[in-house]
Amino acid sequence: MPLPDPAPPHARYHFEDVGGVQGARAVHVEAVQPLLLENLALRGCCEEAWFLSGKQQVAKGNQQAAKDVTLHQALLRLTRYQTDLLLTFNQPPPDDRSSLDPENLSFPPWSLGDFERLVTSLTLHDPDIFGPQ
Repeated sequence: MPLPDPAPPHARYHFEDVGGVQGARAVHVEAVQPLLLENLALRGCCEEAWFLSGKQQVAKGNQQAAKDVTLHQALLRLTRYQTDLLLTFNQPPPDDRSSLDPENLSFPPWSLGDFERLVTSLTLHDPDIFGPQ
């Protein structure tokens, strides 16, 4: 399914690439929107940022049955470092309690708001992680 304009091809590429790595049987992009750079802690080195949501039909582990998993991605383009930083947040289906470790049931699962706070508050402490500049 083609993305609505003005979604860049690199947002779709990363979404489909993750789906391929996970062995997704189906990939469906639901929304793509630009992130406002002024809201990002990385605004000084991020020239472009996108938020993408969609579903991928994947089987867990060695299971045959595939389930729809909601996937959210934030793509931060750090062109100064010739790097795309991709943050991914998977939301298993609500009925898939088997994905939760019994020891962690006392903690609520992450929400989309938690993921958005991670994306907007992420900072870069050592640019040399991308190689010598």
